[in-house]
Order: sequence, then structure tokens, then C-alpha cells
Amino acid sequence: MTFSRLFFIFSFIAFFFYQDLLAGWNINGGLYNIYEYTPEYSTGLSKIYITYGANNLSIKYTSESDNSEMKFFRYSTSAVEGELIPSVKDGATIIVNNPESGYGYFIEENGIRSSYIWIINYLDYELTIHSLSYAFDLSDCETTRLIFDRNLENIYYYSINGRRFEIPHKVELSYNTLVANESDFSFENTIITESITANKEITITAPYCNTFFTIQGDQFLDYWGIPLSVTSNEMQAVAVTGISKAEMEEREAGNEIDKVTSDFGGSAPINMTFNGMANYPTTTYQAWELSKNQDFNIIEATYTEQNLTYSFIEEGITYVRYVISNADATCEKVIDTYTIDCSESSLEIPNIFTPDSPSGNNTVFKVAYKSIIKFQGWIYNRWGNQVFHWTDPAQGWDGKHNGKLVPTGAYFYVIEAEGVGGRKYKRKGDINVIRTKE
Repeated sequence: MTFSRLFFIFSFIAFFFYQDLLAGWNINGGLYNIYEYTPEYSTGLSKIYITYGANNLSIKYTSESDNSEMKFFRYSTSAVEGELIPSVKDGATIIVNNPESGYGYFIEENGIRSSYIWIINYLDYELTIHSLSYAFDLSDCETTRLIFDRNLENIYYYSINGRRFEIPHKVELSYNTLVANESDFSFENTIITESITANKEITITAPYCNTFFTIQGDQFLDYWGIPLSVTSNEMQAVAVTGISKAEMEEREAGNEIDKVTSDFGGSAPINMTFNGMANYPTTTYQAWELSKNQDFNIIEATYTEQNLTYSFIEEGITYVRYVISNADATCEKVIDTYTIDCSESSLEIPNIFTPDSPSGNNTVFKVAYKSIIKFQGWIYNRWGNQVFHWTDPAQGWDGKHNGKLVPTGAYFYVIEAEGVGGRKYKRKGDINVIRTKE
């Protein structure tokens, strides 16, 4: 393809692209650049133009054709009731000078109505803020109300079929609070910034530290670079918050049955460590509460400490929760509740073992147990002499006495134990020692 042919094609495309740019609306005037707002498609409006003042304001519409017959119309609530307004035509452009704010405008081109817009002078709806204050209800410690004294007119416009819409004034609210860092188990002082509608009262999540509230904006003033900001007095935090975690001690005994049946539970004793952290100094009281009832209508024990180590030795479920409050207990919160499930006790005793088994299996005489909190065991030979004694059910007899394997044959055991719930065990019986070689 020759250069001249390529030049012709690109020139052709550029011409129509340029013509498309020329077609459409051009709004001028006011003290600053015009703010363009795109309304919902259902309104039938292509754009809403918001000006700062009406100085030298003009609306221009350029057609794609110099030969189009164009007329300018405006409407207040419905385009059906549009009224013809004076305009000046200059080639493909039709102009209205000093248009009024608060009206919709549209073009009738060659008898066909199309291309609808709306014009707003911001100074008719200007936001001014005099002061910002806060309030809270101690019956609801989770929220804080912000109240700001301001002058504000709602910005309304109408779709082409007469439906009213609003453009809210959006302001930027910023304040400090504490945010939990679960990985570091700490609180971080964090600046919260959010865009909100400029209502007289705004309800937010209560901050967890002393803070000032600042409001800036609205979005139109921000666009034009016009500062508007107001800051409250410092608020003393009343809302309390906290984080907690729980860990269960792991045991390695292979002969312990049902070591873990849930996240926290299994064979007793269940040794737990609980850690709590709250938003000090707002929180002045903290406690770990234990109950057998999920609703905590009866509290079995209370421990007023940040970190608690506790051994669960009672059969059944125990609920543990971390509770915090401020000094006068007007704001109280349950942070977390943990369920500890302690299994019922059991004790099973084998009757044979092989101390020198080459496979390494069944080489130690061990009981199989669950939730045993006290234990003693004795092994006797046929003449009633004690050859072994132990007090830890996780341990056992390796078939030796005085460092040497005992002869094969029957031995006698006595075991006394206590399980959760006070269940007593007293077992006696024979244990057969088998040797693979003498």
C-alpha cells in the first residue's frame, strides 16, 4: 500500500473523529472549571453540568452538520413541557447565553428532540459548615453520632420524564481509632477516612481511642480546590474493644486415648492458656469467666487478669469468655467465648507384652487411658516382690528389674487411679511377660 493511499485513509478517519469531537455540548462560564456529573442512564440525561457562579455562562451545542435546523428548549420538571428559548445559531453551533440554573436543556434538530442536559449553579446549593460536635448514648456503646451545624440545600434535578433525583453533597470524614492486628496480637492507631453524605447527623462506629473528628469538602469544593474544613473538640473514648486467643498444651503420650476431640478438648487434664488485650486506658476491667452454661447464667469462676493459665479436670463442657468494660461498667463487651470439652475417663489394661520384641511393638507394658488425673501402679513377681512402680499413666514398665529383663511368666499388677468427675479405679490382675529369646 502506497504512502499516499495510507495518508488518505488516515486523513479520512481523522476527519470523522474531529467531526465527532466537534459535535455535542460545550458549557462555559463561572469562576472555575465546570464539574461534570454523569447521571443514571434511566434519566435520559447525558450530563449534568455544575458551575461555580453564573458569570458569562453560555451553552453551546454543535451539530455534525452545518445544514441542520436546530432549536433550543428547556424544562423544569418534564421534557414534555419543554419551552422554546431564544438562541443564536452560528453555522453548526447553536448558543444560549446566560441560561438559568436549575433547568434541563435539550435540542430539537430537524424536528427530532435529542441530547438532554441539566445545568446547576453550585452557589444556589452551597454547603457551609459552622461547627462539628459529637454525642453518644451509653446504652449503645458501639456507635457515635456526629452532629454538624451547616447550611445546605439539596441538589435536585429531573429526568426527561419528570422523575426527581438528588445529587448528594459528599464530605470526607476522618478520625482516629484502634484496629486489631491479629497476627501481632496488638492494636494499631489507625486513621479512618470515609466519604459520607452531609446529613445533619451521621452515625459511625464508635472510635476506640480519644480522637478529633474532621470533615472536609464537599466533592464540588474539593474539585475546585476551595478549602472547607471543620474539626470537633477532642472526644474521650467510651467504647471498649479487645482481642483474645487460646492455646491448648499438646501431649505426646501415644497411649492416651482421645487426646483431642475438638479444637479445645479431649482427655483431661486439658491445660489451656488464655491471652487477652483491650483498648487501654478506656478499658479498665477485664476478666475470664468460666461457666457450665452457654448463656453464663451461672458463673463458676472469675479471674480478673489479662492472661490466664488453667487446667480443666472436670468432665463435660466448660465455656470460657473474655469480658471487658470501662470504669463505671456503662460499656461492657464479651470479646470471645471458647468451648472446652473434657472427655469422660476410661482405663484399659493389657495382659501380655514382649519386652525384647525385634519389631519394637508391644515392648512396654502401658495402660490405655483417658482423662486420668491421679495414677499409681505396682508390678509384683510370683513371690510378691515389687519389681516396678510408676505414677504417670503415660509411662510404663519395660520388663526390666535392676536393669535386666525379668524371666518370662506371669506377674501381678495393682493399679489405683482417679478420673475426672471423681471416678475411682482399682484394678488387679496378671500380666504375662513373653520373651522371644532367653
